Amino acid sequence: MKISKHKLTVLLSAAIAFEMIASLGHAADLSDQNKKVLTSYEKIRIALAADDLAGAKTAATELGDFGNDIAKANSLKDARAGFEKLSAKAKQLVVGQAGYHIAHCPMLNKDWVQTSTTISNPYGGKEMVGCGEIQK
Repeated sequence: MKISKHKLTVLLSAAIAFEMIASLGHAADLSDQNKKVLTSYEKIRIALAADDLAGAKTAATELGDFGNDIAKANSLKDARAGFEKLSAKAKQLVVGQAGYHIAHCPMLNKDWVQTSTTISNPYGGKEMVGCGEIQK
């Protein structure tokens, strides 16, 4: 049975389009737990952008085990290292979600999620608060 190149291309394109639509539909369902995680994450991000270690640690306790690295941090450097790990999870959660933006700091080569389109860099703190750009 021969299938023409054109038919094969159409079938492959349709399969890819179907998968993309299915994944977008799945992304629309953000659980209450994930919303709470992202709310606490945003509090931590704001605190780190302001060089507020105590505020970041307090917000991190809302995350339970996910926030342990930040809650137990003894310095902003340690808290930001924990935040980087947390950002990887946050980036996965917000794919396809309205109201969340993935930002990137080219100087530090770090990514984070934020709800505002105005850059507020949690990795650079007050010295580099405006360094970065919205990626998605």
